[in-house]
Amino acid sequence: MKKVIALTMGDPSGISTEITIKAWKSKKVKNPFFLIHDPDYVKNVAKKMGTSLNIRVISSVDEASKYFSKSLPIMPIEISKKTKLGKPDKSNVESILKSINLAVDLVKKKQVTAIVTNPICKDTISLKKKNFSGHTEYLQKKDKSKSCAMMMVNKYTKIIPLTTHLPLKDVSKNINFKKINNVAKVINHSLKKDFRIKKPKIAVSGLNPHSGDGGLLGNEEKKIIHPTIIKLRAQKIDINGPFAADSLFRKHNLESYDAFLCMYHDQALIPAKLLSFEKTVNYTAGLSFIRTSPDHGTGFDISNKFLASCTSLVEAINMASKIAGKRY
Repeated sequence: MKKVIALTMGDPSGISTEITIKAWKSKKVKNPFFLIHDPDYVKNVAKKMGTSLNIRVISSVDEASKYFSKSLPIMPIEISKKTKLGKPDKSNVESILKSINLAVDLVKKKQVTAIVTNPICKDTISLKKKNFSGHTEYLQKKDKSKSCAMMMVNKYTKIIPLTTHLPLKDVSKNINFKKINNVAKVINHSLKKDFRIKKPKIAVSGLNPHSGDGGLLGNEEKKIIHPTIIKLRAQKIDINGPFAADSLFRKHNLESYDAFLCMYHDQALIPAKLLSFEKTVNYTAGLSFIRTSPDHGTGFDISNKFLASCTSLVEAINMASKIAGKRY
């Protein structure tokens, strides 16, 4: 397996091209990577940024390692000539997905060590691809994985939402024994395999205020979450809860637990981003391959101002390399 990372284009109308250029120029990336994108468009963005950029169009992964120190290697994919920063274009959906699919194909064939995905716009992709809900779910289907976990990782902790891209009104009906059981096992396995934690400890949040308050404010904790935790503990998984979410991320708990399983998206991502916004990385645990992503979105509103930070992308690339070093 080549110690090279495949980086997808993300939505070309957002900040992905900018932060990729900045990440390469920063010289803070530990292992070589190449971008799957339209070379002419990347050159145009670099010109608008007012920065010099050497580009090398490649046809093989071997070329990426060879030219990375002096040029940004790009595996070419054509996008719409009408693409504009700040204005997402549904005509690019096919190219965006092609970039992701090629990266997945390369990593599953073990031609690259990992993939890093730049931010995409779910709304735009949904216009062309029905029921598209995000990278995590799309990659899980591509990989045919039974269960995955969207793990937000920073130097303080690892936080995972049980349900990911769902309307809040649908969260409760998607919390069940099977889902908690599967995701908890994915987390436990990943902590051991990918992060080399010998005896991981996992904390679980409740769904309702005060974790249900004994059933007064909801019964999901009593009927589903707590019984599932008991069964998982019987299988020698060190998992505790459910704890009230409003006090879960105290310093003592951050020091006592290796990971936190929350019941829904914002319950997990708000503390993750408060703890470390720029240096949090989205890691998909449970896939047969390594995939990370920066923790932010497409940034359409600032994409033509060139103010975006590449810090989270650099962290994502370096974390992918670090996990690969432990796994392979």
